[in-house]
Amino acid sequence: MPLHLSDTTYERVARLLNLTVLFCGLLTLGLLVLVLGVPLSDDTREAVAASTRGILTVFVIQEALRFALAPRRLALLRSRRIEALLAVAIGLELTFSRSILAWLQGLGTEFAPATLGLFYLAGTQLTLLAFVGLRAIRGNSWLSGRSLSPGMVFILSFALLIAIGTLLLKLPNATRAGISWVDAIFLATSASCITGLTPLDISSGLTLHGQWILLGLVQLGGLGVMTLTYFFAYFVSGGISLRNRIGLQDLLSEENLGHVGAVLTIIVAFTLGVELLGAGLIYFSLHGRPDAPEHLAFFSLFHAVSAFCNAGFSTLPDGLADPRIASQRGLLSVVMILIVLGGLGFPVVKNFRDHLVGRVLHRFGRRVAMPPRLTTNSRLVLVTTALLLVGGAIAFWVTEFATQRDVADAGTGSRWFTALFYSVTARTAGFNVTPVDALLPASGALLMFLMFVGGSPASTAGGIKTSTLALAILSLRRVLLGRRDIEAFGRRLPRELIDRALSILFVAIGFTTVVTISLCMLHPELPPDALAFEAVSAIGTAGLTRGITPQLGDPAKLVVACAMLVGRVGVLTFLASFMRRRPASALIYPETNIILS
Repeated sequence: MPLHLSDTTYERVARLLNLTVLFCGLLTLGLLVLVLGVPLSDDTREAVAASTRGILTVFVIQEALRFALAPRRLALLRSRRIEALLAVAIGLELTFSRSILAWLQGLGTEFAPATLGLFYLAGTQLTLLAFVGLRAIRGNSWLSGRSLSPGMVFILSFALLIAIGTLLLKLPNATRAGISWVDAIFLATSASCITGLTPLDISSGLTLHGQWILLGLVQLGGLGVMTLTYFFAYFVSGGISLRNRIGLQDLLSEENLGHVGAVLTIIVAFTLGVELLGAGLIYFSLHGRPDAPEHLAFFSLFHAVSAFCNAGFSTLPDGLADPRIASQRGLLSVVMILIVLGGLGFPVVKNFRDHLVGRVLHRFGRRVAMPPRLTTNSRLVLVTTALLLVGGAIAFWVTEFATQRDVADAGTGSRWFTALFYSVTARTAGFNVTPVDALLPASGALLMFLMFVGGSPASTAGGIKTSTLALAILSLRRVLLGRRDIEAFGRRLPRELIDRALSILFVAIGFTTVVTISLCMLHPELPPDALAFEAVSAIGTAGLTRGITPQLGDPAKLVVACAMLVGRVGVLTFLASFMRRRPASALIYPETNIILS
């Protein structure tokens, strides 16, 4: 006979089960850190794997008990649908673990089967820990009463991710010869802020464990910790508050509050889907070649994630300038497509998808209503992106190849392909197919401009964003033509939007100047143009460098790390997060004029 409990008794049992889940999650977190960071014998590794399987078995049992004892099982299933699916997945994994481990081992990684099993099992349990943590945060009256702005939450989220990444990189198994605290902070910041600057050679300085850690930091940084938090909060607890929706609406540039949940879904699904597709294309473009990189499956996944997240990290000593890769135009084309898709911005992707699907359905008579139109934001982003890509490629060809130089196109074998690649990668991706320090000064200045602009809002890219540049140009056009309003694609843009764009431009230029001067003061022996290039690359989270990053001292590395964090959050958002907003004054002062020229 089914056992029925009263609501009060069930709440007590549920609290006990929640504590059990939290305790299991903490234990698994400790086991994961142990596996990642400390050399283990085969016997110890097997014991850790057995312990992890036991912990997950406990989770499955408690989830089954929770469902069996619930007074209203259907309501419980709706509220804990993610946990229920995970419990089923874990049960299937525990049943078919040997087959899964054999498949993972067949991918060609150097991990032992027990270690691969721990990664899978601990990753599942850490997801459960995140759910428990989110529920605890929502139920905590002290946290819910804090009036933190979305910008401050964004800053704190990245600061927490950087701190965790620093500790993980300091573990013995993460590096081959150890790493200093400053270098660990620098590398964790670069990965979390998806920049790509590094004080050491990733291929020789980090172990495969360390490269997995770096990959995780890049993925979380690309999606954005706060975006992931809202995603889990939305689907685990059935939605988010109106106040948080408004904050998230501003972050995602979404005009309709009711679409925030849909945008969050697209962010995760689109990101993971495109990355996996890109990894598959990279894998098959190199599979079977005698000079293919070692651990090809991991290589493909690492570079697909690094490209889509606009990070620019590579597991090769020379990056994509490696002779085995630089001549593979198919692979480089996949990388460029991933960079562009990651830098478009999720609201644009969602709007373009809705528009395209609507047009197809309408054309085949499956939909009577007119398809959704491309918003002004999407049109502005797409047009500006296309102009920057095409114009950047032409400008790079002129600055680098107009003098008939043959050095810079030696990697890909085509001057136009090299020019297009740099036009794409300079906008916050950071990959290179030739030595950047060998480029002409004019080409370096062009790359600095592209890095400064960056990608589009609510994307994995950095910089001042394409929309900011477009609005500044539209404002200049209004002044030159003597028009009253700023217009784009048949729409009038509000003055507040223009003020914000010009403020971003002004603050970004000022902050770049401060960082450049600071680096020049700390390293007067290094070329000023290379230091300015480094500053713009850090603030634009681009990752391109003229080879001076390892030469920087600890103070300069900390300056660059701070620049990367500010650039990832956004210079204006970072500044506004630390300033108190004062209520507008009721006084209106007399108007006057200022002589400008």
